[in-house]
Amino acid sequence: MKKHLSGFLFSLLLAAGVARPGQAQQLAQYSQYMNNNYVLNPAVAGTEDYIDVKFSYRTQWTGLEGAPKTYYASVNSSLGKLRTQPKRRMHDWEKGYHALGAIVYRDETGPISRTGLYGSYTYNLALTRTLRLALGASLGMQQFSLDGSQLQFHNTSTLVANQASRVPDATVGVWLYNENIYLGLSSAQLLGNQLDIAYDPGTQIVGPNKLERHYFLTGGVRLPLTEDLSLVPSVLVKYMKPAPVSVDINAKVKYRDILWAGASWRATDAFVGM
Repeated sequence: MKKHLSGFLFSLLLAAGVARPGQAQQLAQYSQYMNNNYVLNPAVAGTEDYIDVKFSYRTQWTGLEGAPKTYYASVNSSLGKLRTQPKRRMHDWEKGYHALGAIVYRDETGPISRTGLYGSYTYNLALTRTLRLALGASLGMQQFSLDGSQLQFHNTSTLVANQASRVPDATVGVWLYNENIYLGLSSAQLLGNQLDIAYDPGTQIVGPNKLERHYFLTGGVRLPLTEDLSLVPSVLVKYMKPAPVSVDINAKVKYRDILWAGASWRATDAFVGM
């Protein structure tokens, strides 16, 4: 079914750019990022002792036509150890190493969609025998698309052409961690590109729509409950000017790092069971 819109409402839709109605951030929402902090911070790449491959699908307002949907797939892995001082023998904890990663995602809301593809590089170094610091950056492309065939105005003479705008993008991050704690800071959409969207007739321009920088601060701690069980509370603070700060509070219980269950609460937005 096509969406019936007035010209004024359509202008508001495009003027909002890539932001969804009612959401502060322009970027896609990842409800289960606790299990894949790499989607928010490229410095996380290679922090696990295996090739980390993950897939995710998220939807809101199930059953409603044009409801928001997000899909992504990611992979990251370390490339081995790098001796920062090759002339002398070093203990394992002194060694630094490289890591690479990639992520592809698609975010849809009605006639508007965003697709992204990124590759990342991370350098991971030891600060002490138990504490490590990772520095990461990712580069990629975003495509913002408008499917005009899904739009129908009350004024049937108004037509909207299919449009797509591609822009480069970058994210940087740092990740401080050991076996029981982690603390990360990252910033996305660093380049601050603008999207100019036009519609017929008259090639009227609505915009420009600037891709604002996003900032993510996250931290968590592993608290042993028994020999096999542990509790992992964490928090995520998100900010994009001029929107207010958004806070997620999370907790999950892990059994021998094999099974887990948890929940996440997003202030003024959502409760997510996992």
